[in-house]
Amino acid sequence: LVYPAVGQTTEPHLIILFPFPVTTVALWLDSNYISGTIPTEIGLLTELASVSMTNATLVGTIPSEMGNLVNLRRLWLYNNKLTGTIPAALNQLSSLEVLELHNNRLGGAMPQGICANIDNSPYEFKSLTSDCVNDVQCADSCCTGCF
Repeated sequence: LVYPAVGQTTEPHLIILFPFPVTTVALWLDSNYISGTIPTEIGLLTELASVSMTNATLVGTIPSEMGNLVNLRRLWLYNNKLTGTIPAALNQLSSLEVLELHNNRLGGAMPQGICANIDNSPYEFKSLTSDCVNDVQCADSCCTGCF
């Protein structure tokens, strides 16, 4: 994961964002010039409750190490270029209330544990979105929004 240094020309100078302190609880990098893959080291930030990396050019797969984020309640990764399948390791996120993955290049089936975790959430604004019109299969209407 890279981020442009401030004050650069149209071709941003990229710097590495990791490591963050292990006690980081929120990581919001929406609509910035970030690109590359989501580092597997994100799984070390076990206190994270909220991650938002939307409207960027992230590529590659969603790391299965994100299943280590046992405190994660909300994850937004929409409008990127992520590929592969949604990792079954995300089934471990029992506190998950929001997972928005639409407008990527993901495929396969939505893991049923994710559906159950979000469905069981008491959060009023719970949400599970993906590209389930064509690419991601959401069984039994588990996705609240299909793109």
